[in-house]
Amino acid sequence: MMKSLSNKLFMKKQLYNLQMKEGTPILQHLNAFNRILSDLLALEVKLEEEDKTLLLLFSLPSSYDHLATIIMYDKETLELEDVKKVL
Repeated sequence: MMKSLSNKLFMKKQLYNLQMKEGTPILQHLNAFNRILSDLLALEVKLEEEDKTLLLLFSLPSSYDHLATIIMYDKETLELEDVKKVL
């Protein structure tokens, strides 16, 4: 994939608009999320760890709201890999 601005913006849009549908297996959603992150990395787009983690949590359906709140509560840092393990 070329490192053009349009490609970078397209992939960012994919990431920011990613939403897991109710009933979708979490592993399928994590694979889609990881694929987008990998494409962004190939395009040399840098994202903060906390931002990636929040984008993942906010992409989950409402049935995960309680779990997302528990994950974010009383933390000093949010690590993407830790959140993935919990999910």
